[in-house]
Amino acid sequence: MRRSAARLSRLYLDALRAADGPGAYRVASGALRDGMSIPVLYQQVITPAMHRIGALWERGAITVADEHVASALTNRVLAALRPPSGGRTAPRVGRALLAAVEGEQHALGLRMAADILEDSGYDTVYLGADVPSDALLLAVESFSPNLVALAATMPTLTPRLVAIIGELRQAHPGLGLLIGGEAAPSRIDGGTLVQSFELLSERVPSPRV
Repeated sequence: MRRSAARLSRLYLDALRAADGPGAYRVASGALRDGMSIPVLYQQVITPAMHRIGALWERGAITVADEHVASALTNRVLAALRPPSGGRTAPRVGRALLAAVEGEQHALGLRMAADILEDSGYDTVYLGADVPSDALLLAVESFSPNLVALAATMPTLTPRLVAIIGELRQAHPGLGLLIGGEAAPSRIDGGTLVQSFELLSERVPSPRV
């Protein structure tokens, strides 16, 4: 599986670099037809390709416009892979709210986490990138989620991530918190660190509604 996933990830990357949306979709949808699960597809095929896109941009091999195209195409692929209902047939077991902390512009991983949480039985409220802390706190009050998932990828945002975790924990002691992204500290007080889409479902606290 891992060797096959690595090859598929290279093919997916090639499609992104060629701005070939249909080609990227064929790679991803073909993997699902062959029996690959959504979490494995996200973790072993799409995520490595997007990391490679970021590395190419960092060394100047592609432009920021190329990086934006790759992200936009991948968002379209994710939407096309799932029916409008998310394929949901089981009763809902809770509500999850997802947000990238203030200043964080990269939210593709968060979007993929939302898909997996939906498959785990949650209704999702996806706030996306760069959510101010005060707006996030208000959203938690408004939507009353059982679970909040936070993401930050840039190391400069680690203090902000830690601060909002503390604020949420103080205001909502029983709220489930999932934390992801490269900026997440290795030890988190008050939250659960998730470093792989393949492990996400296992780390989700049992919701109570």
